[in-house]
Amino acid sequence: MAEELEEVQVVTITGDDGSEEYYAEAAMLDIDGKTFAILVPFHDEEDEPAEDEEAIIARLDKEENGEVVYVAPTDEEFEAVAHAYEHMSEADTPTDN
Repeated sequence: MAEELEEVQVVTITGDDGSEEYYAEAAMLDIDGKTFAILVPFHDEEDEPAEDEEAIIARLDKEENGEVVYVAPTDEEFEAVAHAYEHMSEADTPTDN
C-alpha cells in the first residue's frame, strides 16, 4: 500500500543577528479575524533536534503586494493563541476511561 506524504510548510525565521532557523507549521488558528501559526523547529532527517527548542507563535499578515509575512504577535494575541491551542490540544488528547 502506498503511503501518502503530507506536505510540510517550512518557514525561515531570520534572527536579529542574521542567523536563520527553520520551522514547520504545526497548526493554524483564526482568532478575532487574524490568522496565527504554531511553528515548531524543523529538522531534516539527519539533524538531531536540540532539547531546549520550543514552538513559537506567529501572526500572518498580508503585505500590500499580497505576500504573506510572519510577524510576532502582541502580548494579548500571544496569550489568546496559546490558550486556544492548549484547549485544542486537550481536545485531541484521548482520555483513559
